[in-house]
Amino acid sequence: MKSLERNYIADIERYFLGLAGKGLMLSARDYGFIRELGERSVSKEMVIKAIAYGFEQKRQRGAEEPRGLFNIRHEIEDYLRAQSVERESRRARPQSSGFAKSSIIEQALKRLDRIIIEEKREDIREKYEKLRQRVRETDDAGSANVYKQFNSLWRGFVEDVFSGLSAERQKQITDSALSRLPEEAKLYDEDAKKRTINAFRDEIVCETLGINNVFAMK
Repeated sequence: MKSLERNYIADIERYFLGLAGKGLMLSARDYGFIRELGERSVSKEMVIKAIAYGFEQKRQRGAEEPRGLFNIRHEIEDYLRAQSVERESRRARPQSSGFAKSSIIEQALKRLDRIIIEEKREDIREKYEKLRQRVRETDDAGSANVYKQFNSLWRGFVEDVFSGLSAERQKQITDSALSRLPEEAKLYDEDAKKRTINAFRDEIVCETLGINNVFAMK
């Protein structure tokens, strides 16, 4: 292993473990992810910022602290993607803001078109079609923060899917979400507890129905 690569991995490992706490070790999968980021020429500083973002996102949702770097890979990729779009936007000004947003929306629409074609469950397909219409409408919404809009749309989509399930299935999923609450959840206020349960509920809905966040897909 080259010295530069070794330092890159060691510094990222040290930063992650500093946030995660003592008693943890990175797995082979974690190291593989770090190497992948290095091969993609993601700077060490950018990875560190992405890790900090990942921890913050978990905390905002009231989710359990990540015990491995791979546990926050989606948040890291989201951060890197947003930073990449922002850099491209700065290079392309003055046209960049509207163009970059339209390009991101167009990519999301193409992914949705593919998913809609492949989805065999009629009820789920109809909800994807509704989501597609809402994504199309974001191009005229005025806000430049398209990722914030996407996040809101995705939460609405998962809520729509959950609401379409039978009462029995909803109860099973809600009970499962409650079982994932960390011990310290008893200290949460009602609003924080509700947000945490809903976050776990959404994860379970996606896991059990085989749904992937279309806005986080490459």
